[in-house]
Amino acid sequence: MTGEYVLDDVAHHALESPQAHLAEVSADGRARRFRPGVGPFCGVEHLDDGGWRALAALVGPGGVAVLLRGHVEPTPDGWTELVREPAVQYVATDLAEAPVTRDEVLELGAADSTDMQRLVAETEPGPFGPESHLTGRWFGVRREGRLVALAGERMRPPGYGEVSGVCVDPSARGSGLGAVVTLAAARAIAERGDTPVLHVREGNEGAERLYRRVGFEVRRHVAVAVLRSPRT
Repeated sequence: MTGEYVLDDVAHHALESPQAHLAEVSADGRARRFRPGVGPFCGVEHLDDGGWRALAALVGPGGVAVLLRGHVEPTPDGWTELVREPAVQYVATDLAEAPVTRDEVLELGAADSTDMQRLVAETEPGPFGPESHLTGRWFGVRREGRLVALAGERMRPPGYGEVSGVCVDPSARGSGLGAVVTLAAARAIAERGDTPVLHVREGNEGAERLYRRVGFEVRRHVAVAVLRSPRT
C-alpha cells in the first residue's frame, strides 16, 4: 500500500516507477532526473554522501539539479546553492464543483506544446519544456484560438498526481479559469483512483486561496533548491 512518504520526495518516487520512462538514472540507481526537455527536477533516495555523489554524476560537472523535498540538507563542499525557497504542499480532500463557464475545456497534447510553452513563459507558473506535455494529461482553454489558461499533471508518485503549470493569461483573469483548469487536471487524477496534490511558493496568497477554495488543504511545508554541482 502506498504511503504519504512518497510525497516527501515527489520526483524520486515518480521517476522510480510511474514515470520511469521519462527518467535518466545514475549508474548506481540512487539518483534520478527527468530527461532534458521534460523538466528540471531530480530525486535522490537519500541525501547522504553517496546520494550527493550520485546526483553530481547524474547532472555532470557544473550541472544544475533542482530538488523538491520535505527537507534539503546543506550542500557538501563544491556544490553551489543558486536558489533555496520554501513552498507549501497541498493535498486534495474534497474537490469542489467547477465554476460555470461558457469556455470549453480542451485536453491538450503535442500539437499544443508551442502554445503551452508561450503561455508559461508569459505567466511564469514554473518550468515547462518542449516535452513537458508528456508527463500526464494537460487541459486548457482557448479564446479566439489563443491559449489563455492551462493546468496539468507534472509528477506522478505512486498513488498521487501533482497538478502543476496552473496559469491564466492576464487578458482572461478574473473569470474563474484558474479554478476551471485546476479542477480539470485534479479530477483527471482522481478519476483514475489517485489523489491530487500540488505545490505553491510560500507567500503566493492568491494561489493558496484558489487551491483551498477548490478543495485542497495543506499537508506540509517543503523546500525547493536549485543547486550547481562541483565543476571538477
